[in-house]
Amino acid sequence: MTREFGRVVAHFGGAVIHGRIAALEGGRGLMRVALDLPPGHQKPGEGDEWVLEMHDGARFRVSVTGRLGGEPPEFRLRLLGRG
Repeated sequence: MTREFGRVVAHFGGAVIHGRIAALEGGRGLMRVALDLPPGHQKPGEGDEWVLEMHDGARFRVSVTGRLGGEPPEFRLRLLGRG
């Protein structure tokens, strides 16, 4: 678990990837997250579901709704519920 505000840990496909919240998107259950993917690591794709752990330890199930590129790569996520 990370304790720095805005930092997250993504749990998907057996991997644990650190990242940060890039933006919250206006009360629609959407957010953008930038992930520090290791070189050669498979990027999550649209429709993939994983668990996002917030800086305070809260976990949420999310679904990828879009890959936005950038460095580190950003992904748009929809909150599905508590993880």
